[in-house]
Amino acid sequence: MPSPVKDQEIAAEQRYVDVAYRRLDEMRADAQEMLREGFRQSLAGTKASLVDRDAMVHQAALRAQALDVADDGLVFGRLDLTGGEIRYVGRIGVRTRDHDSLVIDWRAPAAEAFYRATPEDPREVIRRRVLHSRGHTVIDIEDDLLDPAAADGLTVVGDGAFLASLARTREGAMRDIVATIQREQDEVIRAPADGSVLVRGGPGTGKTAVALHRVAYLLFRHRRRFGGRGVMIVGPNRRFTSYIERVLPSLGEESAALRSLGELVEGASATAHDPPALARVKGSGKMARVLRRAVADHPPGAPDELRVVHAGVVVRLDRGALDRVRREMHRRGHGAVNAARKRAGQALVDALWNRFVEIGGDENGAVKRAEFAANVRDQRTFEDFLAAWWPVRRPAEVLRSLGDTARLRRAAGRDLSRDEIDRVAGSFRGGEVTYLDVALLDELDSLLGPPPRVARAESEDDDPYVVDGVNVITGEETGEWRPGLRELSTSIERLERSRRVDDGVLEERREYAHIVVDEAQDLAPMQWRMLGRRGRQATWTVVEDPAQSAWEDLDAARQAMDKALGSRRRHEYELTTNYRNSIEIAAVATRVLALAVPSARPARAVRASGHPPVVEVAADPLAAARTATEKLLSQVEGTVGVIVPLARDGQADLFSGPGWGPAERAELAAGLPERVQVLDVLEAKGLEFDAAVIVSPETVAAQSPRGLRVLYVAVSRATQRLTVVTADPDWHTTLTG
Repeated sequence: MPSPVKDQEIAAEQRYVDVAYRRLDEMRADAQEMLREGFRQSLAGTKASLVDRDAMVHQAALRAQALDVADDGLVFGRLDLTGGEIRYVGRIGVRTRDHDSLVIDWRAPAAEAFYRATPEDPREVIRRRVLHSRGHTVIDIEDDLLDPAAADGLTVVGDGAFLASLARTREGAMRDIVATIQREQDEVIRAPADGSVLVRGGPGTGKTAVALHRVAYLLFRHRRRFGGRGVMIVGPNRRFTSYIERVLPSLGEESAALRSLGELVEGASATAHDPPALARVKGSGKMARVLRRAVADHPPGAPDELRVVHAGVVVRLDRGALDRVRREMHRRGHGAVNAARKRAGQALVDALWNRFVEIGGDENGAVKRAEFAANVRDQRTFEDFLAAWWPVRRPAEVLRSLGDTARLRRAAGRDLSRDEIDRVAGSFRGGEVTYLDVALLDELDSLLGPPPRVARAESEDDDPYVVDGVNVITGEETGEWRPGLRELSTSIERLERSRRVDDGVLEERREYAHIVVDEAQDLAPMQWRMLGRRGRQATWTVVEDPAQSAWEDLDAARQAMDKALGSRRRHEYELTTNYRNSIEIAAVATRVLALAVPSARPARAVRASGHPPVVEVAADPLAAARTATEKLLSQVEGTVGVIVPLARDGQADLFSGPGWGPAERAELAAGLPERVQVLDVLEAKGLEFDAAVIVSPETVAAQSPRGLRVLYVAVSRATQRLTVVTADPDWHTTLTG
């Protein structure tokens, strides 16, 4: 039943929000005027004016973008303080033209009380109000009265802002929870910036949201420190990064790079996961030694003999002598292999001279070594040989070459067993790039170094008078522009670049000032090595739940993580409250956790839904899953996740039950609306749905030694309703207690 008092309060808040939006429109107009002014300055034609123009345009574009993002739900909070002060909290700061505060940026110190105030420690807050908006319209409010003795007639409405927000429908992309951060989460977000933060917590404790809010907070409070070299956020897969990619913009930030573990190497994109037994080998730290030997091996197709002529004397180096030169080069080598061709050439000349002397070519001591070297280098056969014997190699080429079992066996040494060699070599002969392949490619890239830079094709970046695809002099559109902000370069830099020839300088891999790693418990040692190269001087935010780990050798992974994070001071936190799952769903997850990790302590769920999970025994899990999905669609308005076992991929010895490849998944999803997602248990990591169907838990549990942990992740994805479909009656008993 509508409440007249609440309606009056909503109307009053709407009037204030309208004022804030009018001021936001004025700020947008100011930003657009700054853009126009920047282009006008370029007409002066001087170098100084071009530099000023570029800086002004860049800053104005950033400002305009931030203002556009803040448009949806600009104001979400209000604090009534002792002494009569009122503070409104929102996505960005908004001030009047007289510099009076209308809205405080949620990251500012003045907004901390919105998250940290409690009845035990009210921080001068009498009433905390959360405003729920749709677009520009305030549709609901919820109040917390923190200091009743000081209320003095303040109107208080609602049953508590936070729990009310938990029952709201999830969208396809992760909901922005900036208005509902609780105290233990806020302590993580605002932890000191001079160290790395490790956050542990079970499913639904808000680990991912906390990490993203910390990024926004660091960029707001320490823009100079973290904005220059940038921030990178790493998630487990592309589906996960798509799920969260709207969160940072909604928090007022666009500058962080968002990557999945399968997208960290340029030119490579992971499309599959390795089966557990194979992943255990490819992800282990011993693969670093294997790849180092592979790079030092005789390249495929390299010549087996070098032949030159000096003073009528034929000098030859056979395969044995050439291999000795190569081994010595790699033993004494410093830096990247691709950059060592010049040193390799000198080593060959030295070996040829020694052989020349050995066969009596300098019998009378009349041949000068410098003349010999110059003559050898001038011979076309020598240059052709060097290019083929020490070629510029690329990571993908080396990895493919290890599909040759004999070549991989030489590189493996004693690190891999015969069975492991056969499995790994077979995977490199396949067409798919797996997530662990990307880490191996990065390791190879580090060993090889980048190839020499080739001359760039002419583009708008080389034209100092083209900005965002438009020639600022003629007004002509070039057709080369792509939306989105890029790295700022000035017109003078582009002018100089257009005149410069290729200097052969090799560009290094980008390193970041801060790196966020989500679902860190699943990273293999080789993946930690990949991340460590991108953050040698970085601070880190690492989010994990050891109980969810699918990686078997946790000690080795932990050592690799410690090496990647370096010696910076660490701040460790644990989140203990499960805000995602209802009490009923959390009970099922707890039963699975007790099987997977008996010593683990589950997070505490805080709300009841009144909808007990359904566990159904069915002879045909696929048909039963389809029926269960259709039923859930009629019960919830939001997303439905259908979570199935991993595809067999030829690993029939690992588990029994039906296959769950692309054909079965397509059959299950056929004709269902877009709000249904059919995905395997690894793709579901980090995601959440209003309702979930878990298919064949017995198969998931049997697919790897960590199968029960993977199942624990799957059953904790739903916020409102959960259905489990199994062909095994024992699992009905296990899940229902």
